Amino acid sequence: MNPYQTLSSPLLNDAGLNCHAVFDIASLSTDARHLLIERCPQVIKYRQLILIGHGGRQFWQSLSATDAVISTEASNHPVDDFTVSIVRQFFESECSGVDYEIMYPGAYTVSLQELGKLAGWHHASPFMVGINATFGSWFAYRAMILANTNLPTSTPVKTTSPCHDCSSKICIQSCPAQALDGGEFHLLKCVSYRQLENSRCKETCVARVSCPVASEHRYSEQQIHYHYGRSIRMINAMAKR
Repeated sequence: MNPYQTLSSPLLNDAGLNCHAVFDIASLSTDARHLLIERCPQVIKYRQLILIGHGGRQFWQSLSATDAVISTEASNHPVDDFTVSIVRQFFESECSGVDYEIMYPGAYTVSLQELGKLAGWHHASPFMVGINATFGSWFAYRAMILANTNLPTSTPVKTTSPCHDCSSKICIQSCPAQALDGGEFHLLKCVSYRQLENSRCKETCVARVSCPVASEHRYSEQQIHYHYGRSIRMINAMAKR
């Protein structure tokens, strides 16, 4: 059972966008609301904020079934393009006539992780990727929308981090860069190791893959290589500046 699948939308769920959280903006804490207004001034025009993500493998399978070019070398963004297309179809078919704006993907810098914490999706992990008991680290934030919908608001999922009960700390032991030593993330060690010619983490994260939590939802090798391949390209490009 997926406790984060709160919208009964065949369109979203069949596309693998199976994690949803709906917030009434007026009910957010004062600090959260002020931060939203600071980063997205148009938030004052809308009633609800909708966070959409994916957990597991269905999203990539649905994307792969389209004509999108999925390549780490491609300059386009098929993941974002596919997500936006599905979200627009959702509003056209299931929320027709409702005013909405897609904030992410986009230029706005709202912390999706903080929203994920409010929804109960997100706990911190040693390897700096969000984790939960349902999908492990194999989930991602795909869209944030402001809308004048009247959707039922989501009840935050109350869970504890699966890392709390992990005695082996295998992710820390497995990291070939020793970037997680001491239970802290050392960014420079991680980045420097990934840039090595013989790095085992050019197109993956050995620590993340070693984590046993919800391993049945682990992304395919193609998806892992896609995301980490794009990130190493960005790292290398920044290093050349």
